Amino acid sequence: MDNASIDWSKLSKKERKKLAKEQKKRLQLLEKRKSSFFTWFGIGLVVFIVLAGIIWLVVGIGKDLNKPLPGKTVEDQGRQHVPKSEWEKFEFNSDPPTSGPHDAEWKRGGVYKEPQGDGYLVHSLEHGYVVISHNCETQNQKSKIKNQKEGTQSAQMDKTCLKFVDKLKERVERDSWKLILVPRPNLDASFALTAWTRIDKFDTQAASLERVEDFIDSFRNKGPEQTME
Repeated sequence: MDNASIDWSKLSKKERKKLAKEQKKRLQLLEKRKSSFFTWFGIGLVVFIVLAGIIWLVVGIGKDLNKPLPGKTVEDQGRQHVPKSEWEKFEFNSDPPTSGPHDAEWKRGGVYKEPQGDGYLVHSLEHGYVVISHNCETQNQKSKIKNQKEGTQSAQMDKTCLKFVDKLKERVERDSWKLILVPRPNLDASFALTAWTRIDKFDTQAASLERVEDFIDSFRNKGPEQTME
């Protein structure tokens, strides 16, 4: 019965009390149903968010696990501190080196205009640094050999290589934490990325900031010796 259609004035006190009691029960039941609905809705929402998070995490981790690491692995040649006279004559198993006996001093992050000794840079790698070496002259010489006629393409290659070095300078100057950019004369490629026991070499045609960032993200601060610098 709709309470709005009841003429309460014609009801006895007992009848009004009974109807009021019934109305109160209906209201309580309605509130209970509403409360139950919102409770289960909230639980369902939380479960959905948790499951979505788990799925996203599993898929994300799966992608990272399946994604190959950039560059290639180089055999570990040890971490011994030796005098400069010893590491200068040591035969490293890669160029630039990625491990081996090195100096007690290391190079800090930043852009270097002059070549730096391998013994210092290897120590930096041990601390989790990523070293970006460049030698645009190598690419230029390759292009000259390949194009003996006029040399116009080699000049263009050299210009493109130097422009990429400028981009690398901007990148390192923006964030030089455990990141070194250094020239390396006689490098057998235009660029080389090195971390502890890891290397990635490429020439100008394959140069991209995405490639560099991928290497940095994969190996920076992951050397065998953790430091707070």
